[in-house]
Amino acid sequence: MLRQHLVLILISLFITSYQLVNDKTTSADNLFASSNAQELSDRCNANTVMLQAQLGALENSLTDTSDLSFLTALDDFYIQLENSYSVAQLYSNTHPSADIRKQASECQQAIKSLLTDASLSQPIYQQLKQINSSHSDAITQRYHQKLLNDFIRSGVDKDQQSRDTLRQLQIEISDLGQQFSKNIREDVRHITIDDIEQLNGLPQDYIEGLTKNADGQWLITTDYPSIFPFLRYAKNDSKRLAIYKHFLDRGYPKNEILLKNIITKRDQLANHLGYKNYAAYVTEVAMIGSPDNAAAFIDRIATLAKPRSQRDYTQLLEQLQSIDASASNVGSWQKSFLQEQVKKQQYQYDAKAVREYFAYDDVKQGIFKLVGQLFDVEIIAWQTEVWHTTVSAHELRTTSGKTLGYFYLDMHPREGKYKHAAHFGIKTGVLNKQLPVSALICNFPGEDKQLNDSGQRINRGLMEHNQVETFLHEFGHLMHSLIGGHQAWSGLSGIATERDFVEAPSQLLEEWVWDYETLKTFAVNAEGETIPKAMVDKMQRARGFGKGTHIRNQMFYAALSLNYYSSEPDTLDLNETLIRLQQAYSPFDYIHDTHFYANFGHLYGYSARYYTYMWSLVIAADLFSEFEREGLLDPTIAARYRDKVLAPGGSRDAADLVADFLGRPFNYDAFIEQLNAE
Repeated sequence: MLRQHLVLILISLFITSYQLVNDKTTSADNLFASSNAQELSDRCNANTVMLQAQLGALENSLTDTSDLSFLTALDDFYIQLENSYSVAQLYSNTHPSADIRKQASECQQAIKSLLTDASLSQPIYQQLKQINSSHSDAITQRYHQKLLNDFIRSGVDKDQQSRDTLRQLQIEISDLGQQFSKNIREDVRHITIDDIEQLNGLPQDYIEGLTKNADGQWLITTDYPSIFPFLRYAKNDSKRLAIYKHFLDRGYPKNEILLKNIITKRDQLANHLGYKNYAAYVTEVAMIGSPDNAAAFIDRIATLAKPRSQRDYTQLLEQLQSIDASASNVGSWQKSFLQEQVKKQQYQYDAKAVREYFAYDDVKQGIFKLVGQLFDVEIIAWQTEVWHTTVSAHELRTTSGKTLGYFYLDMHPREGKYKHAAHFGIKTGVLNKQLPVSALICNFPGEDKQLNDSGQRINRGLMEHNQVETFLHEFGHLMHSLIGGHQAWSGLSGIATERDFVEAPSQLLEEWVWDYETLKTFAVNAEGETIPKAMVDKMQRARGFGKGTHIRNQMFYAALSLNYYSSEPDTLDLNETLIRLQQAYSPFDYIHDTHFYANFGHLYGYSARYYTYMWSLVIAADLFSEFEREGLLDPTIAARYRDKVLAPGGSRDAADLVADFLGRPFNYDAFIEQLNAE
C-alpha cells in the first residue's frame, strides 16, 4: 500500500513537472513562495524526489529506437534540474534570511548531486549514442553532439570505480565552492573614523550616508558603495590603506585551505579524466583551446600594454611625489585616489562633480530606454513576488508586444548578500516550453527611498561613473540571456556560448556610457540640469589615462588563475605564486601580509579562465568598431548585432557568430587602437 502511495505521489510530481516545463506564461512557478527554512527544505526534498524519479525513468526507458523522443525527454529533465538549481543558487546568495540562505545552499548541493549522477549515467549515454540525428536540422545535430561530448568529459566511459571517484570529487568541489563563496559574501570588515578631518575629500552626500557605531564613530566598510568612493576621494592615505588591507583579506584565513582543496580536487578530477591539469580540461572547450594559448595571450596583452602602463605609472608617481616628496613607488591602495587627482589636474575632469548627474533611479530608467532603442524592445513592470522589498521585477517584450522574458533587479547591498555584481540565470528560455527569467545582483547606492517635506529623495543614491558602466555591463548579460533564450534546446539557449566569449556582449554595451547622446537622456543633477557636453568631453579625454596600468593588473589576475590551475597542487604555495606573478605583471607591489586570493571569487567560478575578460574585450572592441563606423544608435547595425550575435544563443560557435556580424574573423586592430588612443 505504501509503495502504491509513493508511486502515485511520483506520478503527480512528474505531471506537475511536465506542466511547468510547458508553461510559457511563467508566473515564477511560486519560486519565492517559501516563507521559512523548513518550508524551503520540504519543497526542495519533494522536488529532489521528483527529479530522482525522472532520472530513473530516463534510465529505464531505453529502447532500440534512434528517433529524437529520448533527446526531448532528456532535455526536459535538464530544464527542470536547472530551474531548481538556479533558484536555490539565487536564494543562497540573496535571501535576507540566513537560515533560508543556508537551506538553499543545501538544496543546491542535493540538485548538484543529481546532475552529477545524470552526467555519469551509462544507460543515458548509451541511449544518446543510439540516436541518429544526421537527418535533423543543424542545431539539433549540434546539441546531440554537445551532449555526447559533455558525457565523455564527465567520465561516463570510465569504469565503475572511476565513475564513483569522479562523482565524489564533483560533489566535494561543489561543496567547497559554496563555502568559499559564502565566506566572501558574509565577511564584511570595517574601519572606524574618529575625526571629521579624516573624511576630507569625500562627497558630502557620502559622508551624510555613513553609519555610525555606538561610540559615534563613522564606519567605512568593505561593501562596494562604502569602500570605492573612499579609496577614490579620501585624502587620508593611512585610512585608505587600512580599509584596502581589510578588503584584500576578506575570506581569510578560512578560504586559504578551501581554495587549496578546490585546486587539489579539480586537479585530481582532471587527472582521472586523462588531462594534465584542470586548466587543460577547462580550456579545451573554450575559444582559446589550451593553457598554452591562454598563457601566450596573457603575455601578448601584457606586452602590448606595457608602454602605456609605464607612462600611466610615471604620472601616478609624479602626482604622489607632489604630495609626499619622499615617495618612490605607488601602492595599489593609492591608485584610485591618485588617478582622480591626475585626471582633475591634467584633464580638468572631476569625477566627484560627474557623480552628481548619476542618481540610481535615473540611471536605471536611462538604461531601460537605451536597450529599448538598441534592441527594439520595451521594459514594463512585472507584478510578481520578490525576495526582498528593494527588489524590482520587470518584463521584457518586443515593441510589437511579444514577451521575450522576465527579470529581477536586486541592486543594493545588505547583510549576507552576494558582494559583487553579476547576472544570475533563473530559467533558461526554451522555445515553446518556458520563457527566460534572470536577475541582476549588484551592490549600488540608492536603496534609501526616504523623501523630504517637498517630496524629494533625501539620498538620491549617487553613483560613480564606473558603477554606471558596471550596471550596463551586467545588463549586457541580461539582454544576451533574454534575447538569446529562445532556442529549441536548453543547452544551446541564452548565454550558452563558449565560456570565454560570454563577457564580450557585456563589454560592448559598456561603450554607451561614454557617449554624450546617450548620457544626456538620463544624466541630470538634483536641479534637473542635463550633464554638460563639455563635462562628457573631458571625461572622454581622461578615459585613456590608467588604461595601461589597469590592463597589466588584469593580466596579473589572469596569470594567477591560470597558474593556480596549471600547477602541481602538492607544491603550490598560494601566496608565493601570487607575489611572484604580481611582480611579473602588475605595476603595483604586493602589500605585505594580505591574501587577495581568499576573496577572488572568480578563482572558483572562472577557475583557470580569468583571461576571459581580456579575451572578450578584444572581441568587444572589434564588434564596437562597426557601431563606431555606422553610428551608436543606428537601427540597422543594432538589429544586425541583435539578430546575428545575441539571438542565436549557443546555436553556433562564437567565432562564427562574430564573423557573421563583422563579415570576417575578429582581430586585435580595434583593441590596439583603443589601447593607444590619447
